[in-house]
Amino acid sequence: MKASPAGSRKTRWLSRWAIAVPFVVIAGFWVIPAGLAHAATGPSPLATSGSVLGDFNHDGFADLAVGVPHEDVGTVADAGAVNVLYGSAARLQATSPDDQFWNQDSTGVSDAAESGDAFGSSLATGDFNNDGFADLAVGVPMEGVGTVGGAGAVSVLYGSAARLQATSPDDQFLNQDSTSVKDTAESGDTFGASLGSGDFNNDGFADLAIGVPREDDGDVGAVNVLYGAAGRLQATSPDDQLWSQDTTGVKDTAEVGDAFGFSVAAADFNNDGFADLAVGVPFEGVGAVAHAGAVNVLYGSAATLQATSPDDQFWNQDTAGVLDTAEENDGFGALPTQCFC
Repeated sequence: MKASPAGSRKTRWLSRWAIAVPFVVIAGFWVIPAGLAHAATGPSPLATSGSVLGDFNHDGFADLAVGVPHEDVGTVADAGAVNVLYGSAARLQATSPDDQFWNQDSTGVSDAAESGDAFGSSLATGDFNNDGFADLAVGVPMEGVGTVGGAGAVSVLYGSAARLQATSPDDQFLNQDSTSVKDTAESGDTFGASLGSGDFNNDGFADLAIGVPREDDGDVGAVNVLYGAAGRLQATSPDDQLWSQDTTGVKDTAEVGDAFGFSVAAADFNNDGFADLAVGVPFEGVGAVAHAGAVNVLYGSAATLQATSPDDQFWNQDTAGVLDTAEENDGFGALPTQCFC
């Protein structure tokens, strides 16, 4: 198990946060409820949060997916679930088509509901296979991968003319031990703690950014990026990416406890047709100021996300022109629901 430095202010803050907001603390791990992201694939903004919108059956009405990460599945405590309500000419409704209740024991869904998995802790929508139906990525950040506890995973359900489904195309169960996905599943990584969707290379397929805020000993943090394709999300053409503050061209340096990837947000910030990615680093030190927080921004291109043309950016409250001042435990780059008290 990975643990925060003993007796640190960060550890004390996390204990208080567990009481202040609804999120998951299991066996010493911390897991965020969602990454607040507004993604862009074509003209339609997409999102990731505790609840997200997407037209899963392409009937012209937006549908609503709601994460329930503490949901018990049968006798399995805190396995997690997602409710989906479908839009209509009148309003959201639960009968035509029927609402859905997804968990890892749902027919066709890969893996199985296990205690403390927290399925539904984060959500993201995007048309990953560009078939006209929105798809749903579900973070399962406490998922064990083999015998590796808390490594984390992401389930992807694909849209259809009826509604979300798990058989045609098959759902996906992604983790850092999946074929060709960079890095390796390790205890407490929390792969899938945050999710963001955007078309980073403007090829018509939505891509998925996956926060891994406890990557590497000491919670340095990272972000995996998988690119969409005609079949589904994949990791070879173009290759997936693993970003951290030690990646070539990325500003600043990976440090213990930074939690790079704690939150992610995708949008076309410079209006060049490529979605860009903002990555929250809420425990980043700014100068001598501990845990003031920062945000790294990576820009899209015709190939993949990149950090050189245009250059990536490193924002904090001591950046020239940014209002206010970096102060200890500000948590710049965290989520709006987090309590830095």
